[in-house]
Amino acid sequence: MIERQRKILQLFDTSGPRLHRLLARLTRREDVVGDLLQELFIRLWNSNGFDGAQDPFAYAHRSAVNLAFEWRRGRKTTFQPLDEDRPATDGPSASEEMIRAEELEQVLDATSKLTDLARDVVVMRYIEQASYEEIGQRLGKKPQHIRSACAKAMAQLREMLANENE
Repeated sequence: MIERQRKILQLFDTSGPRLHRLLARLTRREDVVGDLLQELFIRLWNSNGFDGAQDPFAYAHRSAVNLAFEWRRGRKTTFQPLDEDRPATDGPSASEEMIRAEELEQVLDATSKLTDLARDVVVMRYIEQASYEEIGQRLGKKPQHIRSACAKAMAQLREMLANENE
């Protein structure tokens, strides 16, 4: 058990900020990221699969992605609170920001309906902006397979979003 504790703590020491950014990007809610990181730690602690994982970060990454999408599915509301303390600028108007936020919500909701592999490659490629080679290494697949899976996932997302907007 001591080795397992060391392994999990080392993972959070080295990759905690990266997992934090991933959860923040997927949830778009900084106020829940701390709770989700704690939940991730507990899941890894209680997981039988973590001990046998060849790549502990890849295992934790996938768990974090699943956790974020579970959180998104469990939410009751889809609105994004406005930051009232922010000063007015010449940037996008409040309505433009709301439209962008709603579009992003639709994309993330559609992403949650993809298969695990498709969701993983979309998250790694377009949210984390990882290369096909890096994604292939993390998932144990060839870059060509990742590129193909990514293209198919994007086609599925486009179709889901087109059907939703009809």
